[in-house]
Amino acid sequence: MLGLILNDTSFFDLFEDQGRRLVTAAGLLRDLVYHFAHVEAKLSAIKTIEHEGDQITHAIVRRLNTTFVTPLDRQDIHRLASRLDDVLDYIDAAAAALLVYRVTAPTSECRAMTSVIVDAVAATERVVRCLRRLDRRFSIYAVEVHRHENRADELLQRSIAALFEEQTDPVELLKWKEIYETLEGVTDRCEDVANAIQAVMLKTT
Repeated sequence: MLGLILNDTSFFDLFEDQGRRLVTAAGLLRDLVYHFAHVEAKLSAIKTIEHEGDQITHAIVRRLNTTFVTPLDRQDIHRLASRLDDVLDYIDAAAAALLVYRVTAPTSECRAMTSVIVDAVAATERVVRCLRRLDRRFSIYAVEVHRHENRADELLQRSIAALFEEQTDPVELLKWKEIYETLEGVTDRCEDVANAIQAVMLKTT
C-alpha cells in the first residue's frame, strides 16, 4: 500500500523544488557577503527566492487540504513544509540584517559562517531528495547536516568571544552578535529539516 501511495509524486516534487531554492538562496547569501557590492539588488534577489518559497509552502498546504490519501502522514507533510520555509526565512533575515545594521564590510567570521551555511544547505537538499524513495543514504547526509550545524555552533562561540575581547563599541558588539546568531540560526533550521525527515523515515521504513 505504501508503495502505491508513494506513486503520488506531487508533494515530493514540491519539497525538492523548495530544496533547490534553499541552495540558490544560500549561494546568493554567500555571494553577498564575499562580494559586498550592489547590496540592495542582491538582497532583492534573496527576497524573491524567499517569496517563491512561500508560494511553494502555500501550494503544499493547498494540496494537503484537497488530497484524500497522502503519501505521508499529513502532520509530517505540514511540518516538513514549515521547516523548509523556516530555512529560507532565516537566510532572508540574515541577509536583511546586513542592511538594517548598515554593515559596510562583512567580517571574516561573517564570511566563514556563510560558507558553513552553503555546506549545511547542500547537505539538507540531499536529505530532502532521499525522501521520495526512502533512500537509506539519508542517514549519511543527515550526519553531514548535523556536522555543519556543529561547525556553525563552534564558529558562533568563537566569533562572540572575539567580539567581547576586541570590540570596544557596545553598539557594534550588539550588532554583530545579532548578525552572527541569525546566521548560525540558518544551520539550526537545516537541522530541523533533517530531524523532520528522520521522523518520517522511522515511520515508513
